[in-house]
Amino acid sequence: MTPNDSETVRGDCSFCGETVTRQHAIIHYETASGEPGVWAECPDCGEIVDPVNAQ
Repeated sequence: MTPNDSETVRGDCSFCGETVTRQHAIIHYETASGEPGVWAECPDCGEIVDPVNAQ
């Protein structure tokens, strides 16, 4: 784990578009197909979201 790991971008909030970072993660999980997933609290609007990868 690097010192900046808490700032690693997870994606964007699907409600307001705010950047969601690793430090906002609430639940980490693995899908049935083996892919990693995360639920996080948006730091701006407070909604619980599955961050959309910023591309």
